[in-house]
Amino acid sequence: MLNRKYFPFERNSYYFGKLLATKDFEDEQKYFNDKRRFINRLNGANGVLSGFGVIMADDKAIVIQAGCAIDASGREIIIPETKVHKLSTIEGFDALTSDVAYLGVVYNEKPTEEVYSVLSQSEDASSICHNKIVEDYRLVVMDEALVGKIENPLDEYITKILMFSDNDITVTQYIPKYVPVGRDVCVKMTIKKHTHGYAEVSCCYQLHVPGFDTVSGEGSLDIVVNKLQLGYNDEKSFTYYIKPQQHIWGGDSSVTFEVSDFSIQKDESVIPINDNFACKLKPVKTDITSQYLANYYGKSMDKVLKDSYDEHLWIAKINLLRQGTSVLIDTVEGLPFNQYCYNAQQLMHLRSLEEYHPLPTDVTVSHTNDIVASHSDNRNFGMDTTKNTASGVAEIGLGLGYSTKESIFSDEIMHGLGKGAVYVEVGIEYITKSSEDVNSSEIILGDYKIFADNTQNGNERVYKASTAIKVLPERGTFVVGVKLAESSGLISLRIRWYAFKMNEVNKKISHNKKDGGYIVINPDTIVLTPKSTTHITPVFVNMPTEACAYSLVDPEGGTVDNNGVYTASSKEGVYEVKVSAISNPAIYAHAFVIVSQTKKD
Repeated sequence: MLNRKYFPFERNSYYFGKLLATKDFEDEQKYFNDKRRFINRLNGANGVLSGFGVIMADDKAIVIQAGCAIDASGREIIIPETKVHKLSTIEGFDALTSDVAYLGVVYNEKPTEEVYSVLSQSEDASSICHNKIVEDYRLVVMDEALVGKIENPLDEYITKILMFSDNDITVTQYIPKYVPVGRDVCVKMTIKKHTHGYAEVSCCYQLHVPGFDTVSGEGSLDIVVNKLQLGYNDEKSFTYYIKPQQHIWGGDSSVTFEVSDFSIQKDESVIPINDNFACKLKPVKTDITSQYLANYYGKSMDKVLKDSYDEHLWIAKINLLRQGTSVLIDTVEGLPFNQYCYNAQQLMHLRSLEEYHPLPTDVTVSHTNDIVASHSDNRNFGMDTTKNTASGVAEIGLGLGYSTKESIFSDEIMHGLGKGAVYVEVGIEYITKSSEDVNSSEIILGDYKIFADNTQNGNERVYKASTAIKVLPERGTFVVGVKLAESSGLISLRIRWYAFKMNEVNKKISHNKKDGGYIVINPDTIVLTPKSTTHITPVFVNMPTEACAYSLVDPEGGTVDNNGVYTASSKEGVYEVKVSAISNPAIYAHAFVIVSQTKKD
């Protein structure tokens, strides 16, 4: 039953004495099959239900695991057992011309069980018929360029802008097409490497977002990625949040976003792109759920049930190596278009799991492989949800008859970030009353002399005060010291403080939970010229000195021997060396080596 025309539905009407012919029995089967496949198509069931994994057996064969799927026509495809297939035996192999092929599986029917039929009415007058039809499958390989675009249901709601693409790197910008009332908008940029080897990629551009507030200022978002290290098939994403202004919902017009001044640097070469990219966002006065449902159920059935579509289910992307006339398999990637059939049970399980993984908070930047991407609101994209910023106010009493020769210290101030290293900055807060009898404040941090001589800011009482901070990591507190250069007539000073948790220290040190022993590297950041050497020195804290194992996180980052002697790579970059205790590899630390032609201490 290879037909695509499933309706109108007709079923047999039985009555006493009805003579049943072959067509009646065929119609009986067709009715129930067509009903099931029709519902599958309308429900959007198109993809893998179970199995269908594809792995590389050797350089000329693949293994396809047993599984079940539903194709675009709503028909079930069953692979009953895991089998090894020679790539050269699969249909379409001889027509391959590129280095990338896609493996597809297609619904197929095969007649089986030959029987002798006296009343056969076949045109060739043969008396051999088939007693059964097996619902089977066939495999097809096809060049990437010939594979039709697989529609993603989210394409209707997300604009995908391919900003740069060559054989090595792809840069893509994703922007939603709708702006629900009262909600912020998330835009995402991804960089992916397709070829072997490592590359250092930097790119920058400006995203013009009229009617939105961003971290870069009203109406524009500066996106900069510096020295991103990518290996084969690596993909890194950078997410930015922008806040819509209320006036964009005042009319029916859409907002136009534009990308300009895009340039990309791969290794040493800079490639400017002069093309401007643009897309539209439509402000809607409903939430995104209502908008999605209105779009989904607003389509007529004939648009949902398309007349033409790809019946192939693409289950693998196969990267090939060509050596003369030989074609070898390099790598295999499963389900390149993520065609899965999701069900309500999975969604319920995911909802239950979300209770154990709440959304993180209180972080203002997102770190991806040491690349910092700024955001317009406080959202955390890492796994560490520990609070890492704090601020507060403290009053430091000067007393009567204060001597400018003495320093005054605050009591211990608890910053609330827990034990460990923190960075604290303090400033003197000035509170004044406006003509409307409303309090306003100014805070001066750093060198007071810069503002003491500035008569244009209207603040005539800049106190000549120097400040210092003493941090007590083991107590989770700090002390502020103040010294005035001249008498001010003050009884107390109002201090505004800001504390930042230095999470990078916790990442570099792995503690031994049993006895508190750990390793640190001194220094942990080293600057070398290419091909030069240095000795990486571990320091043992709360544990005896012992032998260590040295390893490179980046295989192209130079060499290091068992004695900790590191030889820099000939290529400039930042490389990471891991130092582990031999007795307990769970105790380790990292050293970072900056290889630069112009060495700076």
